[in-house]
Amino acid sequence: MRVAGRARYVALALCGAGSLAAATGSAAAQTVVVRDLGPGRPGRILRDALAARHVAVVGDSQAELRRGANYPSTVVVVAPSAAVAGTVHGDVIVVGGDLFLQPGAVIDGQAVAIGGGVYNSTLALVRGGRQEFRDHTYAAERVADTLRLDYRRIPARAPDTFFLPGVYGVGPPSYDRVDGATLAFGPQISLDTARITIDPLVAYRSHLGAVDPSLAVAVGAGGRTTLSFSAGRGTFTNDAWIKPDILNSFTSLGYASDARNYYRADRAELRLSRRWETSSVEVEPFASVLTEDAWSTGSRSSAPEHVAYSIFNRYDSLGMARPNPQVRRGRVSSAVAGGRARYEHAGMFGNLLLSAELPFESPGGDRYVQLVLDGDLSFDAFADHRLFFFAHAVLTAGDVAPPQRFAYLGGSGTVRTLPLLSQGGDQLLFLDSRYVIPVNRVSLPLLGSPIFTLRHLVGGAGAGELPALVQNVGARLTISLLRLDFLVDPASRDTHFSASLAFFR
Repeated sequence: MRVAGRARYVALALCGAGSLAAATGSAAAQTVVVRDLGPGRPGRILRDALAARHVAVVGDSQAELRRGANYPSTVVVVAPSAAVAGTVHGDVIVVGGDLFLQPGAVIDGQAVAIGGGVYNSTLALVRGGRQEFRDHTYAAERVADTLRLDYRRIPARAPDTFFLPGVYGVGPPSYDRVDGATLAFGPQISLDTARITIDPLVAYRSHLGAVDPSLAVAVGAGGRTTLSFSAGRGTFTNDAWIKPDILNSFTSLGYASDARNYYRADRAELRLSRRWETSSVEVEPFASVLTEDAWSTGSRSSAPEHVAYSIFNRYDSLGMARPNPQVRRGRVSSAVAGGRARYEHAGMFGNLLLSAELPFESPGGDRYVQLVLDGDLSFDAFADHRLFFFAHAVLTAGDVAPPQRFAYLGGSGTVRTLPLLSQGGDQLLFLDSRYVIPVNRVSLPLLGSPIFTLRHLVGGAGAGELPALVQNVGARLTISLLRLDFLVDPASRDTHFSASLAFFR
């Protein structure tokens, strides 16, 4: 049994717990079983919806939840598309098509499209957030009175054995004060219908004049269990948590604000990971063996002879001319365990990255265990206000870790009243709390409504132990892409004011 268009994989009927009502008609109740959930979260979301009280809306053309209609529970739509203008006291889940939100729509839960996209309206209210899974859908098989749903992946294209990603194999460039411009080239080789991927890469670093080779191999790519191996020479940092790569490249090239320290190393890692999902939680633990031979890079002087280019502040001692901390030459070989977790339910969103490293070889024979944590959490507060929390921590027990395991904070992206990356070591704690208040009563032409944010930052870093933590309190005003920040240190009375583009936290 097939449905025309994008819904060709999905069933024409689903069961309702109680009465079955459709905005475009009605259908008889049936028993539905999700036999193969597939990888990722779509199957868990669908399974939980079918197990609870819900209403099924079925059609071979666009289904409509009309204005004025009031649905007391989650609505599951099986159709090539769905237009929602009514009120739903639960989730709206479209299987096999697109979900269009129309003016006046109110959804107390989530708006979810499996096999399509979610298209927003500024006059629609979705309290639980929006999710779309364009590459996932479900095929149906009828057995007696039961409809069985099986996962199907919608490939964007048939996998090529040899493929050049990016622009003819050249990936997105990056820029920093140590490497200058980095351009990486390499093909992607796929075997066994992309279950095995091989990524050889060559990276050219303009300021160093270096050409770095690397190789990454993944077995089980795209599945729940993945065994991967990577090896190569490169430039590494422990400060990538402060800013995304593209933003750090932009600020480095534009006005010499590089919020990272670096070291060079030959590194190899063998990793095994396994992913588990529910409708609201995704967890992927891993275990690996890592070895790297590290050495220092960048200038040790505040007045180096050669400085990477930037448009502004090129020769500033806190800009492109900033000295790079030296590391201890030698090999670190270790066992690493950790994982990542993601939570999303009823307007609450959270992410967690965690790793613990236990070395069995290190320069000088140091014995230590280092834990690295990075996480964020956001949820609804009063009215349409939201609370955001972000935390990054590096905690080390035993001997002081070698400098290639140090992390840094201060300045842009962290504690703003401290100089850029002025504190560092194998112990670090940074907390960022925000209370966000949309000013919906004010609407500026072309810019929309401003957003007012109360902020509290606290952090510190040191070698062997944490120093006294530094606090910043203040406020932020965001108008479209423009962001104005004012922060003050209550202890020292130091202040900081900045204007920036709203591309990261």
